[in-house]
Amino acid sequence: MGLIDRLLKQATPTNRQPKESRPLLYSWILTGKFAIGPMPQTEEQWLQLEQAGFRSRFSCCYLEEEIFAAVPSSWQSDRVSLPDHRRQEEMKQVQLTTAVLHAEKLINSHPATYLHCFAGIERSPLIAMGLVARSEKIDILSALDRVRLCHPAASPIFSDLDQLEQVLKLI
Repeated sequence: MGLIDRLLKQATPTNRQPKESRPLLYSWILTGKFAIGPMPQTEEQWLQLEQAGFRSRFSCCYLEEEIFAAVPSSWQSDRVSLPDHRRQEEMKQVQLTTAVLHAEKLINSHPATYLHCFAGIERSPLIAMGLVARSEKIDILSALDRVRLCHPAASPIFSDLDQLEQVLKLI
């Protein structure tokens, strides 16, 4: 069997891991305090987070986006729904302020918090930037660099960065 045949055989659906057994890929932003990533989709992924020491989560998702496995009942949980690139609504300063402050409160009272949005690309990195900027007393661009260093997929919406910068000046 040639190289091409072996590659094609490996790529067939029968040789792929089932979705249920795929690990959840997340990134620690402030080690021991919080990590960001996509929404867990299976009970196994919630268990993976539990085994890593997580017992609380903060969601930036709208309730209707949370269609997968439920958050374990023993976990502390909070949510502030924020719009993403689909722009369900315009991002409001009050939403962003509330999200940063609620996430910060949850993280301070329950370290090892999992901060997520649907894909872990726009909203949760945005809130992570606000948390890092406040915690480390750094500017927004330095916070973006720090979050991207830990979570290269981070790609917050540019206009939301401007709003976050304004929010951080007010809180």
